[in-house]
Amino acid sequence: SGTGADRFSPHAACTRAQGMTFLFRASKASADGAPAFSDVAADAYYAEAVKWATDNGITNGTTSSTFSPGSGCTRAQIVTFLWRSQKSPDAAAANPFTDVAADAYYTSAVLWAVEKSITGGTSAATFSPSANCTRAQIVTFIYRCMK
Repeated sequence: SGTGADRFSPHAACTRAQGMTFLFRASKASADGAPAFSDVAADAYYAEAVKWATDNGITNGTTSSTFSPGSGCTRAQIVTFLWRSQKSPDAAAANPFTDVAADAYYTSAVLWAVEKSITGGTSAATFSPSANCTRAQIVTFIYRCMK
């Protein structure tokens, strides 16, 4: 849904809670119980999405006890969530990005997302993994992944 009755706020930064909720709803999944994170209330709109994501290995949280729902969802995080939601497929693409280290947790996810045309870099040589995604970018990535 939007950020108001008649607005989506496409250029607003997307939070981790929003990004996970978008992905969860697109997957048409369900989950039972509350997530095991101290910062996710059982009645939060994103609680079922976070529970589904942890049950399916899509996220481990930002620490062993927190999810950080109000934090911005970075480009590295959302492509990693998408990649894990697709069972972490291999990617054959070479790494063209100077800001994606070979040993980063998100490297395989970035290469997969680029190979599948889910997203490209922010330039020919950069991916900007730490940049926060907008709501429009995240729903576009999810749409491209799911089609």
